[in-house]
Amino acid sequence: MSAAFHRYRDCLQNRVRLKPTTLKLTIKLNVNKAHSKVMRKRSSNLSSLVALGITEKISSGEYSVGDQIPVESKLMESYNVSRSIVREAIALLRSEGLLLSRQGKGVFVASKERSVLKISADKLGELSEILDILELRLGVEVEAAGLAAARQDSSAIANLFNTLEEAEDIDNFMRNPRQLDFDFHMAIAIASGNSYMPKFLDFIGAVIIPPSQLIHDWQPKLSRDYLKKMYNEHKEIANAIKRKDIEASKTAMRLHLTESIERYRAIIPRA
Repeated sequence: MSAAFHRYRDCLQNRVRLKPTTLKLTIKLNVNKAHSKVMRKRSSNLSSLVALGITEKISSGEYSVGDQIPVESKLMESYNVSRSIVREAIALLRSEGLLLSRQGKGVFVASKERSVLKISADKLGELSEILDILELRLGVEVEAAGLAAARQDSSAIANLFNTLEEAEDIDNFMRNPRQLDFDFHMAIAIASGNSYMPKFLDFIGAVIIPPSQLIHDWQPKLSRDYLKKMYNEHKEIANAIKRKDIEASKTAMRLHLTESIERYRAIIPRA
């Protein structure tokens, strides 16, 4: 037999001998990954339980605003958890505005209520509130348009053009401008592929699109022209997304929202 054959045979034998080792290593790695995932989930659950326990003591008045909560070692003992779990729980409550850390002094109760984003419906007629909302949208929706162009979810793009088509008839658009406008922007948020984009718009809800009725009440002659321009801007955004042109999509959305800000500044009467 040739030397080449023997080398080939030896190679095969080595490969066969290596297979069990490789299999064991693969199994070990997979087990380690699974164990790590379970431990992370367990850690998250435990820290959430500790955070809930502290929150309940704040709500019941056992810990008042300004009070220092027990030190880490006491919390570890009370909840029978590790120091890292206690620290995760405290970090969570700090992020929610319930606790405040003071360097060298400890952790104190900052508030009895979690910090939440609030937009007052009773202020929607105020110019400053409307402009603030539009600027907030500018920071989020420009990126949503770019992501929609980049990710190209065919069903989401089809939905986007369906919502655009509903506003093509300006008479139809005028009958329900606020909802159709919102639906278009929500369709882009969904097409972005980022699960938090539509959640953000849904959270803002009715106030994300400033009331078009304000324009109709204050400047009736501008209402139809305003909606025609809005539709054309929507169409430009949708076409850029369909073309997969990321920068054009972002630019069109930025221009649309920036011009909306300027239109509101011109249309809404100042107090």
